[in-house]
Amino acid sequence: MAARPRLTDGTKQAPSLLGQLDTARKPGETAGRRVNRTRVALLEAAQRLFATRSIDSVSIDDIAKEAEVAKGSLYNHFDSKEALADELFKMVRGHVAELLDTSVDDQTPPPERLARGAFVILRFAIDHPESVAALLKLSTALLENNAPLNVKAREIISEGLESGHFKGIPADSATLLMVGAMLVMLQDSIDRQKSVKRLIARIIPLMGGVLKALGVDSESAAAATKAAARTTLE
Repeated sequence: MAARPRLTDGTKQAPSLLGQLDTARKPGETAGRRVNRTRVALLEAAQRLFATRSIDSVSIDDIAKEAEVAKGSLYNHFDSKEALADELFKMVRGHVAELLDTSVDDQTPPPERLARGAFVILRFAIDHPESVAALLKLSTALLENNAPLNVKAREIISEGLESGHFKGIPADSATLLMVGAMLVMLQDSIDRQKSVKRLIARIIPLMGGVLKALGVDSESAAAATKAAARTTLE
């Protein structure tokens, strides 16, 4: 796994995530630089607006004005506001799914693997709070039990129940518990009322509590969450 920059409150703002994702969306594509810049400007403008407002309250004019482009330019790239929102949602959610796939290996014991997955998403939220805020606004179903990003959590929980790492709770209930904890983590990371250091200090025991609720003993739960935090948050 590539080395990550340390998380501090003085960390410089990350380069445009949407710009990076859009550049990679179609390998071999040779669209002009101006066209790419306009498309990315529209995506970034929509993300800023959707992060604080509902999709229904944001108009095409709002997005064009925020992106500082002509209204007609939006229709050169997207058929509608909804199409733009859908593309933004797919890009960010797909990126998070890729982060999980590359960061959570099958050889790690289920308790640490589950915590590591949660912390990978938390790390993304700390690095890109606006993206996560927009993601949550664009889909209220994002954290529901059957949402795509929770399939991996359910798989890990089911494996842990079969192996005896987790016990005393049905897989669906355990997944719902995990989803609730993730919602708390993400909301805390977006609100940023705490420093990053204090946020992480709050989240680690929260995740440890989830593992204990899944039947992991206190010592093992603490060890798993600390190991996951070292891997993903430091």
